Parts: sequence; C-alpha cells; structure tokens
Amino acid sequence: MSYQVLARKYRPRTFDELVGQEHVSRALMHALDQDRLHHAYLFTGTRGVGKTTIARILSRCLNCEQGVSARPCGVCPTCVEIGEGRFVDLIEVDAASRTKVEDTRELLDNVQYAPTRGRYKVYLIDEVHMLSAHSFNALLKTLEEPPPHVKFLLATTDPQKLPVTVLSRCLQFSLKALPAEQIAGHLQALLDKEMIRYEAPALLALGKAAQGSMRDALSLTDQAIAFGSEQLSSEAVNAMLGTVDRNHVLTLLVALAEQEPAGVLQALATVSEHCPGELALLDELISQLHQLAVCQAVPGSHDETITQLAAALSAEQVQLYYDVAVRGRRDLQDAPDSRAALEMLLLRMVLFTPKGVLPTRGEHAGVKKPEAAAPSAEAGGKPDLRALLDRPAAAPTPPTPPTAQPAASPVVESVSQGGATSAALAQVESPTPEPREQAAPEPVQAEPEPPQPEPESTPEPVPEAVAERPTQDAVEEPPLAPLQEPTSESEVATWWAALLLRLDLDGTVRNIARNAVLVSREDTVWTLRISTGHEVLVNRERLDELSGALENYFQRRIQIQVDYERRAGDTPEAMAEARRQELLVDATRTLHEDPVVQQLVSTFDGRLDEGSVTPKETVE
Repeated sequence: MSYQVLARKYRPRTFDELVGQEHVSRALMHALDQDRLHHAYLFTGTRGVGKTTIARILSRCLNCEQGVSARPCGVCPTCVEIGEGRFVDLIEVDAASRTKVEDTRELLDNVQYAPTRGRYKVYLIDEVHMLSAHSFNALLKTLEEPPPHVKFLLATTDPQKLPVTVLSRCLQFSLKALPAEQIAGHLQALLDKEMIRYEAPALLALGKAAQGSMRDALSLTDQAIAFGSEQLSSEAVNAMLGTVDRNHVLTLLVALAEQEPAGVLQALATVSEHCPGELALLDELISQLHQLAVCQAVPGSHDETITQLAAALSAEQVQLYYDVAVRGRRDLQDAPDSRAALEMLLLRMVLFTPKGVLPTRGEHAGVKKPEAAAPSAEAGGKPDLRALLDRPAAAPTPPTPPTAQPAASPVVESVSQGGATSAALAQVESPTPEPREQAAPEPVQAEPEPPQPEPESTPEPVPEAVAERPTQDAVEEPPLAPLQEPTSESEVATWWAALLLRLDLDGTVRNIARNAVLVSREDTVWTLRISTGHEVLVNRERLDELSGALENYFQRRIQIQVDYERRAGDTPEAMAEARRQELLVDATRTLHEDPVVQQLVSTFDGRLDEGSVTPKETVE
C-alpha cells in the first residue's frame, strides 16, 4: 500500500477529532442534535484551518444511515464513501475552475431532483469567492429557497469578495488560525501514534512555521521526518526551516544587556556563523524581546535564562529594543547590505537606550547646564564644535556694532574664569539683563556730556551687571533655608512647591515631583509620597535625575526614596489646580457682575459661555 501523507491520514472524521475550532463545532453539534438545520452554511478562514473538513463532517452527520446526529457512526457505507470522497450525493465543486455562469446553471439543473442514496443532496462549493458576478446572480434564488433535500456548504478564504446578497443567505462561521502551542500538542499526539522520536522545541518550531495552519504543520512534519531520518531533533528542524537557534539569540541579548558596542558586534559576528540570514535572526530577536516583556509583566512564567535577562534589562530598554527591531525590519529588507543594516540596528539599540538619554545623578549638572561645553572643550573634536556654537549666542549681546567685541569678551572671560554658573544663568534670564544693555548706550546718544570716555567705560559695567545679577539671584534663593524645619505640613508643601520652581528638571521628572508630597527630609535621604496613579512614571533613572537636581542646588548628597498611597495629599500640582479653580470662579463671578455683560445678556437674551472663561492670572 502506498504511503499516505499525515494531512490526509489524520484528517478529522468527527467533530470530536477537530482541533482548535470549538466555537464552530459546538454550534453545529447543537444544531444537529436539536434538528435546527439551516439550508446554507459559509465557512471562512485562512488556508489549512479545516473549512472543507468541517463541511465533509457535516455532510456525514446529515447522511449517516444511523440518522442525523452530531456523532456519525463512521462505519456505515455512507460514512465510508463520504470519507473516501466517492459519495454520489455529495457534490464537491471547485469554484476556481468553474467560474462561468454556464457551469453554475448546469450545477443547479439537478437541484430539483431527489438524492440518489442519501438523506440530503449536499453541494460543497470550495473557494466560492472565485465565482463570477453572473454566477452569483444565478445562484441567489436557489440559495435562498432550495428544495428541502438540498444543503449548500460554501467555503472561502476571502469572504470580502462575496456579495452581500450571498452572505445574508448563509450562516457564516469564521474559523480561526491555530496557536503554535496547540499545533505542537496535536503533532505530539500524532507522532506518538506513528512511534517517531521528537524533541518538544522542534514541534514548537514547526507550529510557529505553520502560521496557524494545521495542514501546513502536518506537511512540514512530513518533510521534517524525511529530513531527519525518522527523528525530529531541534537542530534538524531548525536547519530545514532556516530558523535561528534560540541560544544564539540569547547570546546576542546578553551582549545588548551589557551595553557595550564592541561586545554586541563581536556577539553578532559569532552568531552569524551559525545563522542562515540576517532577517531570520532579527525575527527571532523580536520574538525573544516579546518574551522578555511578558516575563517582566508576568514574573515566573518563563525559564531561568529569560528570567535573568528580564531582570538585567529595564522595561524601557526592552520596549525600546522591540520598537527599534520592528521598525528596522523594513530597513533591513531595503538595505543593499543586510549585515551592515543589522549592525546599524543593534548599535542603535545600544546607543539610544534610556541610560544614555536619561542623565544619572552625577551627569545631571553637565547635561542640563550650558556651561558644561566649556570644560569638555579640552578633549578636542566635537566639544570644540560645541564651544564654537556657544560663542555666537554671546556675540549679539551688545546693541551697537562698535562695542560688540569689547562687550562680548568680558562675558567669555567670566565663563572661562570660573563664573560658568553665573554666565549660564545670565543667558537663561536674558530678558532681564538685556534692557539694561540697551539702556546703557543711550547716554552716549544724548551727547550732552563728553562722549569719548563714556562709551569705553560704560560697556564694562554692563557685563559685570550681567554676571553679578544671577549671582544676586542665586543668593536670594537661600532664604528658603529657614523653612528646612517647618512647623506644619502646609509649610512643607508650600516650601516644596517653591523649591521645584528653582530646579532645572525635564518634563516627566518635573511631573513626578509636582505630583509628590515631601514626607521627610533626613540628612541624606528624602522621602516622597506619590499616588498610585503616577506609579507608572517612576523609575530609578528619573529618581536619580531628581536627586541630581537637588544635589546641584543644595551642594550636598541627597537620595530620593518613594512611598505609594492611593491619595498622596497636598501636592504642588493639587495646590496649583485648586488655585486655578479659585481664579476661575472669581473670574466667572466678576463677569456675571459686570454691568456691560448684564446689559448685553438682557438686551440680546444671551448667556455667558462659562466654558470659555480663562482667568488672567496664571499659576505655576
């Protein structure tokens, strides 16, 4: 006897043997048991999920010699003939090869005749979406009101191409693609019956390669059995499918976790010797990154290797790596050199991690303050370009061309001689000193006094004022020091809100601080209380940035720790919002009491749109 492929040998013959389509089999079994049969059924879904198989099982249930039942006997001549595809009253039509209206008319000419042997005459039309428009029109009337002994079973992979008039005449069942784990479990049961040795990872690889199709999985299994000589090992299956070994990808992930570009490139060079292609390696990398994200969200659901990697990487890094990998997949396909494109993608992951974007505690002052470019200029190269870019910002300071260079030089000297903080703050608060610089030359234009000594001596005090003004402002901030020992919680809340106005923070970190309450201030440890709704914004890098800002302000070491409660209390944001509401109420009441507004409302029968009222005063 010739060999029969697994897809045909183990084709389900009853609803109980069907895999993964319980929502369809359950509805059909109940309809058969309760004798609530429709005259037309439409089965849709991707290839290899069981559309034709379910149609044949249904026809066997309808024509079994033991009676209409959800569980046919399978041994009577009718069941056997339907299983072998030679039952005379089961008319199978391939719509892809019989698309003309003449073929449909010829098919429908025999509908009026009673079945030859069976209880029902069943028309199984596969790939029904391939019929022409005229064929559908010819089928409509019969499909709507067929004879009692006729059942139509339609199957298609593209239901969008069917006319609405056909869809409305059928009971539609959408078959779903099967998950890889379910396919692997079914393959395991079949291989046990065939007494073929296998490895569980190999079956899972076959399930993933099938992409939801059980028929494709069985065909690949036949190929793998022949490739591995009656044995399904992971190495043989991966070689046959052209997939990447999971251990190679884990080696690459370990290098990414170390965040060393040289190590990542070395790991890629090592892994590439065993991988069939860069695209396959990237696909497996994306799959493992997904596993890492799931492991971080649901701890304890993966093996030890994935768990350790999930602990070594932050959630932001995993999400960033996944996003870069998915977006870079398109670039990898378009690049002339796929190996170079993959290297660029991996370097992008390393160089643009949250660790490089979010400054640490020690880096905060250098990242946030413009004067950090001056000390880095000694290294040469790029820092020198930053120094050149900083100088034009100071050159436009003088108002008149003759005094431009003399006015700029003292500012540059003040930055280079140690007044970096003062000069940087002077640039940030330029709206205040600039009017002084513009007002200083005006005595020169008035000309009632000797003109020569004045212009040379006048510009020099101006830069001193520019340099001294921020120093005075910096001296004005320490008056907050007496509030270090507040007598009530309200004073602590007010002091914390005022302090945040003087700290240089990014938007997310400032948002965390403004929605926090200062609970305690020890010598080196400050405790913040944050509501649980803002817990998702908090991570170690952002707390380090806040600590760096406080250390830069108070010139001593400060460490931030966080407690979470459902309601944090009087946060700066809550106090600001309360103040906004007070201002809004006052502004609305003022408008209602305004005589002009009252006259307009009474004269034109109008009303005040309170939603458009905006208080003039704003709250920081």
